[in-house]
Amino acid sequence: MRKVILSLAVFSILLFSCSDDDPVVVVDVPNTYEFTRGGLSTVSYGGQTARLEMAASLMGQLNSENVSASDLLAMFNDGTGFSYDALNTSGKKLGNKTAAYGDASVQPKIVGFITEYAEDVSTNFNTDAQVGIAGSHTGAGGRTVRVNGKGMELNQVFAKSLIGALVMDQVAYGYLSPTKIGDDVDNDATTLGAGEYTPMEHHFDEGLGYVYGQESNIAAAASPDGSGVLFAKYLKKVNSDAGEEPGIAIEIYDAFKKGRAAIVANDSELRDAQAEIVKTKMSRVILHKAAYYLRGAAEDLEASEIDYANYFHGLSEGYGFVLSLQFTYDQNGESYFSHAEVHTMLSTLESGNGFWDRTPAELNSLAAQIEAKL
Repeated sequence: MRKVILSLAVFSILLFSCSDDDPVVVVDVPNTYEFTRGGLSTVSYGGQTARLEMAASLMGQLNSENVSASDLLAMFNDGTGFSYDALNTSGKKLGNKTAAYGDASVQPKIVGFITEYAEDVSTNFNTDAQVGIAGSHTGAGGRTVRVNGKGMELNQVFAKSLIGALVMDQVAYGYLSPTKIGDDVDNDATTLGAGEYTPMEHHFDEGLGYVYGQESNIAAAASPDGSGVLFAKYLKKVNSDAGEEPGIAIEIYDAFKKGRAAIVANDSELRDAQAEIVKTKMSRVILHKAAYYLRGAAEDLEASEIDYANYFHGLSEGYGFVLSLQFTYDQNGESYFSHAEVHTMLSTLESGNGFWDRTPAELNSLAAQIEAKL
């Protein structure tokens, strides 16, 4: 058996060995996610940052009046039509990366949210929303939401769906999978120059980019600033809420650091162990928030005076997180909820007049199913 020395900067050294004659593998784990070759950084995830920014921009359009479905779909499918030229010329797209490893019906469903907003909600921007009628509703607290006939705020549904269908799907089943970082992937750095990286190193960084691609400072991402509208925003919330999972952000960040360091050291066992930590811990963020928003919507309905704007907003977030559950990853390498199970949950939320018809008992029952996995 080999010896492995895991060095976290100068703070700790862990030694695992069976005999003094075993080969030694030294894994140098930096204090922050910074890796260099020849004095230049080998960390690159610009494509992931571009897609996160595209998602944020498109979400903003899903709250605008009289938008064109073709324009929105060009943003989603072709990566064009944004107000920032850097995005239009990036060569990156959301559509081809959404639910790429998931059920074939998911991507068209998300496209449907975009199309429905353009054709039904944005054209009724100043109509008073009612059962079966899309439009706007302002609640007692002053929040205004633009909803479809079932009370769904589609920009929230869209963004929270992408947390699973884009971020988790790409990280868990794409970039941190054996196909991208397994032993058959090129990790030979012997001929590389300053700043150059192996395919395996780059794949791992791309996975990291879907989580931290909009963070202002990757070196400080152990305490995420929650930039953007996708995963990092809710990682910060779960990490800071005493009722959810304080410390989870550090666990995920440390696993990314150790996994990347293991790749540099060609330690496949440590690499795979850290990738598993990333994927399972990220999944817990989705579980927490799906249950949280369902419980919150139930509480809204139980209030003496229901603020329907807050209710529609929160349950729309919950709906998107429920859709995302099928892209989670448990300790057995499977999703916590299958596509079929998620489809049943979503059908319950959409049944009849949709959010207008839901009861606290229904929402709390769905939340309990999810909490049972935590």
